[in-house]
Amino acid sequence: MKIHFLTLTLLVFLTSCTNKKTSITPSKNNYITKVNLCVQNNKISTDWINALAGRHSNRFIDSLSNVKRELTNEEKEWYQLVQRNAPKWNRIKDSLKVPFEKININDTTNVYLGYLGYDDAFIYKDKTICFNLTALVRQYGSAQKSKNQVRINRFFAHEYTHLLSREWAKKNEQKLTTFKDSILWECMFEGLGMYRSMSDKWFPKGDSLSITARKTLQTLNPIFTKRLITIETSKHLSKEDKTRLHRNLSRGSMKKKWGALPVAIWLAMEAKGNDKNLIKWVNMGPNALIPLAKKYLTGTNKTEFEKAFTKE
Repeated sequence: MKIHFLTLTLLVFLTSCTNKKTSITPSKNNYITKVNLCVQNNKISTDWINALAGRHSNRFIDSLSNVKRELTNEEKEWYQLVQRNAPKWNRIKDSLKVPFEKININDTTNVYLGYLGYDDAFIYKDKTICFNLTALVRQYGSAQKSKNQVRINRFFAHEYTHLLSREWAKKNEQKLTTFKDSILWECMFEGLGMYRSMSDKWFPKGDSLSITARKTLQTLNPIFTKRLITIETSKHLSKEDKTRLHRNLSRGSMKKKWGALPVAIWLAMEAKGNDKNLIKWVNMGPNALIPLAKKYLTGTNKTEFEKAFTKE
């Protein structure tokens, strides 16, 4: 066999950590990924409570802090899966940084593992990725499933991309002053993350959308178009209006994420297997969303969108 077995294993792993359409660059840095189980004496630790702040009400967090229980066997399996994979994640960090060009983040990434709460994965501050063991079990089942062995790698790639996006925003002194600004940013922020966590079925086949992507965009593109036009053309939006327009942008089931998923698919079309093609879009920040949508929306969605956004 011409390729040594260990080399082949590494190549297979690196491919599964992001997706088969993403270029892999050998790591040039001494990265560290530290796994921290945020459960002490069968209760969530202060680190996990602090990480949840802002994501849940104070009342809800207070109630969680009073819960005392052991990790379930299923939660322990996810914990063990993260422990096994964490050292290998250092090998893909340079590749995940490619679209961000000169953006760098701390060489040490913390991974917090806790239980209870809503989101399965999220970031905390500038260098911490959080995995909710309870949510992982609830949404994806046993960590021993072969697809979850790969899925956890994509989840890390997704959240690490969020850390890079946050660092980009800091370095570029980004200011979101309007509701529209925040929506444009979230679409790009979550779209970039989802680009990393999508499975192969979402990626283009040559220059064409995959069947799965095409069918899903038939549902999501009209929602994307209508909501962005409403945000652009409305002189006043109440708090309730903003809540309604924001709903499902990046939360809920994947096929309902009207903001994040279309952007992720469009970025995949733009990358064409080479993440360097995404640098120009990342450098535009939230300003990338309108021209990206104009390029990839089709039919009446494209026509209506271009009429509403004539200045961008």
